[in-house]
Amino acid sequence: MRPVAALTLVLAATAGWLGRYVDHPPLAHTGGFGEPTCQRCHFEYPLNEPGGRLTIQGLPDTCRSDTSYTLQLMLQHPEMLRAGFELAVRFADSGRQAGRLQPLDDRVWRDTLQGVWYAFHSPAGTELTAPGKAVWRLRWVPPDTIGRVVLHAVANAANDDASEFGDRIYQESADCLLHPR
Repeated sequence: MRPVAALTLVLAATAGWLGRYVDHPPLAHTGGFGEPTCQRCHFEYPLNEPGGRLTIQGLPDTCRSDTSYTLQLMLQHPEMLRAGFELAVRFADSGRQAGRLQPLDDRVWRDTLQGVWYAFHSPAGTELTAPGKAVWRLRWVPPDTIGRVVLHAVANAANDDASEFGDRIYQESADCLLHPR
């Protein structure tokens, strides 16, 4: 193969690989129930490296099936220039989907894979909400049943260089005991 043709193939393959997740992260990367996290590709720094933080707000210790909950994920890191996240809410004993996730604005999208709904950043949701800070909001509508549910979330404090290098990955979880109406 001629050098120019070989270089063209390498560049095309690299461009295709870099563009795979422009609109959203790969699903099933929350770190829960044996799933990997974003660190599978963004591996330069350790998970939950000091200096940054992912927090989940809005999920009480005890939940009621007749009440919906506004959830807020907040990612903070002083060097972050872009950000992304993914989360799922499932029954702790089985990993099955628990309720419905509803985006509250254009910063959050959702999709399903093998019966589990994942919420994640949209292209607009990669923009920071303040310097070193990204916030995403969504609503969780619980199912009408009893059981412990767990929310697994992972977020990427990205350096905005369109590569897997220089990004920091943070993981957090929260759970609640679900009671019927």
